[in-house]
Amino acid sequence: MKKLLYSLIAGITLTVSLTGCGSDDITLGPDEADQWLHPYGATAADQSLQTSFYDETGIYLLFNDTLRKKQVATNPDGTPFYDIETVDLSYYMIGSSGNLREVFSYDYLTTDADKQAAVSFVQQQVLPHLSGDLLPFSILLVNGITMYSGSNPSYMTKSTPTAFSGYRCTALATSGIADMTDAQKLTARNNILQTIINGKLSSLPDDTFDAFYAPSGAYYSTYAMNAAAVAFFEVNPQPMNIGLLDTGGAYYRWTPTGSLIIYNIKAKNFDLEDYTTALFSYTEEEFTQKYGDYPIVMEKYHLLKQIYTDLGVVF
Repeated sequence: MKKLLYSLIAGITLTVSLTGCGSDDITLGPDEADQWLHPYGATAADQSLQTSFYDETGIYLLFNDTLRKKQVATNPDGTPFYDIETVDLSYYMIGSSGNLREVFSYDYLTTDADKQAAVSFVQQQVLPHLSGDLLPFSILLVNGITMYSGSNPSYMTKSTPTAFSGYRCTALATSGIADMTDAQKLTARNNILQTIINGKLSSLPDDTFDAFYAPSGAYYSTYAMNAAAVAFFEVNPQPMNIGLLDTGGAYYRWTPTGSLIIYNIKAKNFDLEDYTTALFSYTEEEFTQKYGDYPIVMEKYHLLKQIYTDLGVVF
């Protein structure tokens, strides 16, 4: 009761202090600049692209990972001390990535022409296929991304991803995008979309893909069948007969060597990758023309397409 009474008195006191004296007018200070829309170091040309992009998409556009850099003090040796904020691709809203550490560096786009080409590619090729929660909060466009990851700072693994989807920023490497053929742009687009989708998969229920995996579940990661192989391949002469796509790999093959038939069937995570690639590479009509004679393949195709559609992918 005392706590409630104190809260009521505090509220009344605050109201009186705001309204009880005509001479104590409240004047709002100037609006603080949106550091995502007006990041540190942006040129006038950058600002024009960033403002237009945000107005059209509701997504912040960045060409540098530094959002804010302001001198707030001076070090004892006389050098300036800065308050700096970056996009931090390894940022996690809740908790962390455990022991895994991720460190990033970037090769930035330097010309207005390259920046414009990268922006056009994203707007025309990538964003039309995303909706809802799949749309990133911000996009960092760069020439290249270098990533060091690992649990031991002394032994970090180096990689150069074409895309990385963080919690509040998705970085895209767009080097040479203006000179790419349509086929190369399609490959780049598919890599980006799969990266963004994969970033969301961990948040889905564990049983999300059970129905997709079920038709081929008995065969994943199988190597040879010895005496049973001959009968198996008489019924299933092609990968598509058991719901796997014909991607040209050696994971589903049979080679008679005497009485032994050797083959190696892909693990299920590769099966998901194959179908995901197909979803972005073919129209439904093209996929049906290629695989329409295989009912298990078509069943898995439609199941996965619905999962991704529910997630926010636009095909």
